Amino acid sequence: MITVDPYAEGVLVPEHHARLVADLDNFAKDAGIQPKWIYSPLPDTFGPEERGYVRHFRKHAAEGTPSGMIYHGPNKGGEVEQRMSALAGCLVRNFIRARVMTLGSVIDALPNREMPELTCLLIPNFFVAQQDAGTIAPWQISALYDYLSQRFVAGQQTILYASNMSLLGKEYGLAFSRLIAANYLQITI
Repeated sequence: MITVDPYAEGVLVPEHHARLVADLDNFAKDAGIQPKWIYSPLPDTFGPEERGYVRHFRKHAAEGTPSGMIYHGPNKGGEVEQRMSALAGCLVRNFIRARVMTLGSVIDALPNREMPELTCLLIPNFFVAQQDAGTIAPWQISALYDYLSQRFVAGQQTILYASNMSLLGKEYGLAFSRLIAANYLQITI
């Protein structure tokens, strides 16, 4: 087994991150990411809007504006999953409880109120155009809308991915489209 020095990249420093490093695997597991994302810098592909969002994350959470971020456009080579893992890792190393979860996991947890209290929820497959994947039931769309609205009111941030914003509005409805347009920072990938 190869061990990596989590301090080697210079992102983590012993004075601030010793307890995080001591339990790195569990922090990564809770975040739904590989440990490397916690000690790796944000990739160079991150633009100024994304970096600004992360830099001011606590302010956004406190003020509730924006309510989160939504990536949209084609997901080339798993770019969305990598971006969300990097974001979650950055938030975790700044002692913010973030987790990457699939849409299916969120939908399964909602009826039983089993969703954990997360400061930031990242859903890399929130909306994938119909030709790429199946649709979800109307009651699931309603439950998702309610859940995102509750997160918005609570000042909890949510980061989503949609392959096509117009189709998201057609599939999930006008209310969803308006919620996202009014409250989420939109990043084209």
